[in-house]
Amino acid sequence: MARAESAQRSRNVLGTALQLVALLLLLSMVALVVSGVFAVLTVTRAPGQVASGVTAQASEALSAAQQAIQNATDPNHPPVGLSYDTEFSALDTWHVGEGLPGGSDYVLTVQSIQRREGASSQPTAQYAVIHAELRQPRVTRVLGQVIRSDSDPHDYVVYTGEVFRIGKQVYRVNWISQDDSAMAAGIVRTPDTITQPFKFDYP
Repeated sequence: MARAESAQRSRNVLGTALQLVALLLLLSMVALVVSGVFAVLTVTRAPGQVASGVTAQASEALSAAQQAIQNATDPNHPPVGLSYDTEFSALDTWHVGEGLPGGSDYVLTVQSIQRREGASSQPTAQYAVIHAELRQPRVTRVLGQVIRSDSDPHDYVVYTGEVFRIGKQVYRVNWISQDDSAMAAGIVRTPDTITQPFKFDYP
């Protein structure tokens, strides 16, 4: 039993030593690349450009070396380069003609999904038109006769990533699809963390 444990320790030590050797080789290669870049830039560029270029290259090389060390020493490290979105407690989907829940005085409905020509990105290429109006129109009477009825209609153009509030729930638009004639919005789990203005806000 003791021999097996000793052999296992020897393998672990050998594995660690091989990882360290690999890291040293990687760092040496990075140093050679930086040196080569510095030599080329010294010949071809002005001193000011050389300094800024070498600084950027050195910074990238150092970041790569640090990442390599982290990858070798901590295999369970978190991924890099991810952008984290707001956490949702639920994700609701509404099709054109369906109503959004929660408004006490107003009814909100997905009126249409539109496509914008010449958009620079997918999130800005499509938008939803949300129609809002009073559940009970305001009625003006004179001598018992209705002379005016006002449902206070409003239309809002909503893009992916925008936020709005209905009742106590804060939503962030997750996706909009003209092909599906639908939009989806997540209920924000911690609405106090939202700093951007609401597209609309109905109690």
